[in-house]
Amino acid sequence: MVLPKLDYGMVYRQLMIEMYPRVKEIIMQDVASGLIYLNSNAVDFKTPEIRPYLDKYVRGSNGIDAVDRVKLMKALWDAVGTEFGGRHELYERNYSGNHENVKAEILFASEAQGEVEKMTGFAESFLGEYDLDGWTVPDLINPTDVSVILNRK
Repeated sequence: MVLPKLDYGMVYRQLMIEMYPRVKEIIMQDVASGLIYLNSNAVDFKTPEIRPYLDKYVRGSNGIDAVDRVKLMKALWDAVGTEFGGRHELYERNYSGNHENVKAEILFASEAQGEVEKMTGFAESFLGEYDLDGWTVPDLINPTDVSVILNRK
């Protein structure tokens, strides 16, 4: 039996609550009207009176023809604009619990694994590497030292 690493699953739970809605927002914002001005049916491509207009005005850039562009835009619309897209966003936001609970469970798991102590220790260690006079460790250079180094040329 293979058990996925708990940390990876917990990170995924948190990220999908925030990332799926953000990806949806980016698509809707950047693709913008590209999701709106599409032909309503594939039959339009088979209609001789309409096809030339679709090929001319609905084509993509860089040689992408109208059919391929419309297929992509329709797929994006299904993902973000339809009832399915709306339900899927709610699913991603809530399937692992409400957002407060997900964060609390990540904290509790991190505490149980000793990760919180490690993270706190890491923060304390780098905060301890400088004070009001600058860096206190030999491998880092204070801004006042830069002019001395530049003048050594």
